[in-house]
Amino acid sequence: MAKTILEHTVLVEKEEIPIVWRGDIIVAGGGPAGLGAAIAARRKGAKVMLLEQHGFLGGMCSYGAGMPLGGAYPGLRTIGGIAEEILTKVRNAGPDAADVRHMPLFGDWYFHDSEYFKSMIVEMVMEEKLEVRLHTFVSDVIMDGDRRVAGVIAESKSGRQAYLAEAVVDASGDADLCARAGAGFEKGDEKGAMMGVTIVFNMGGVDVGAYQNYILEDPGLKKAKEQAEKDGRPVSEDDKYSSIHVGMRPGSLFMNSVRVRGIDGTSVEDLTRAELEGRVRIMEEVNFFRRYVPGCENCYIMNSGAQVGIRDTRRIVGEDYLSKEDCLGLRKRPEDVILRCTGPFDNTTRGNEKTYVLNQIDMEEWYDIPYGCVVPIGLDNIAVAGRTFSCHYLALTSSRGQALLMGLGQAVGTAAVMAVREKTAFRDVEVRELQRTLIADGCDLGIEI
Repeated sequence: MAKTILEHTVLVEKEEIPIVWRGDIIVAGGGPAGLGAAIAARRKGAKVMLLEQHGFLGGMCSYGAGMPLGGAYPGLRTIGGIAEEILTKVRNAGPDAADVRHMPLFGDWYFHDSEYFKSMIVEMVMEEKLEVRLHTFVSDVIMDGDRRVAGVIAESKSGRQAYLAEAVVDASGDADLCARAGAGFEKGDEKGAMMGVTIVFNMGGVDVGAYQNYILEDPGLKKAKEQAEKDGRPVSEDDKYSSIHVGMRPGSLFMNSVRVRGIDGTSVEDLTRAELEGRVRIMEEVNFFRRYVPGCENCYIMNSGAQVGIRDTRRIVGEDYLSKEDCLGLRKRPEDVILRCTGPFDNTTRGNEKTYVLNQIDMEEWYDIPYGCVVPIGLDNIAVAGRTFSCHYLALTSSRGQALLMGLGQAVGTAAVMAVREKTAFRDVEVRELQRTLIADGCDLGIEI
């Protein structure tokens, strides 16, 4: 392959990329949404390829070191289907696999052990005989004209390889494939600012009882931080310590506290800064707790997230749109709902400004996500599964939970099978038939057909 170095670019004159797979559906990304999509499509008899850049599946459920399963609220069943199946498997995976933890601002959520999740989800994927490629980064799309995605280019230890399919599900987390295919998108709020990113970790060696007794007297660790300031050991303004919970392992705390602001999750420079700064601050937090927080004198880092957690980046311009008013007004869309959602609206540390907006909706109520939100305008055979669907940035804060995205993935994977079999574009899929199929497969859409 001949390459010519120009002043600001490299000109690649010729390149032949081997086609290593042909099938019905490619799912790019093996996080919660991608898993829901791939499993749903495979169960419908489609030939599916799931491509994942990490050496494991599960996305934030696996690399988040035990994050709460957003959208999975004890006693509230608004998802069903594959999401409910996965949650049941997690709860039954082992004695310490999952438990209910109370979050002061959000109520009761399921917490889970990420190591259990990694193994459990592999068992599930193997049972489905789903084709998977790990350590495979999808770097580009193969276009057939302006509207059709014929396949993807992936990079791995095996080199650059081509995968071809009749339909593609973009579960990359950042709408990478849609962006490369020319889809329109929004990023962040009105100023383009995105929510702060976080590296979570578990801290061991904690006398949990002593710690809990102390925080009753010093909520938010205000006194401890004041003492650290007097000692010339100031705590970062972004380390709020408002999201610390008893961990899944004895003598541990789950720390969702290291937040880095001003990060664009689609910029490699920003991601690098977030990873480097975040790792340094994890150690700073541990030292702070050892010195100033009773019960934590012997604490240490048990494990940390495999990478920084990104809350929002691109959101496609779709055939439909979920507005802030739709969510706060609990709007129902029985004619085209594919997922119903409930949960808090949180706008923490957006851009370089410290903000916090919280609206807690009635957990017995919900709003609907319509089908058109996952279908990008101008493209025929690609749809998104994940937090990249067409919506207002505040609507995203309520609907981005992992359990919810599993359900959204199931809807998109099912729609992909229908589009392939009917030889039609995603936008032309019969929504009523999609709803009937989802309900028959156990999804709870809050409607009767």
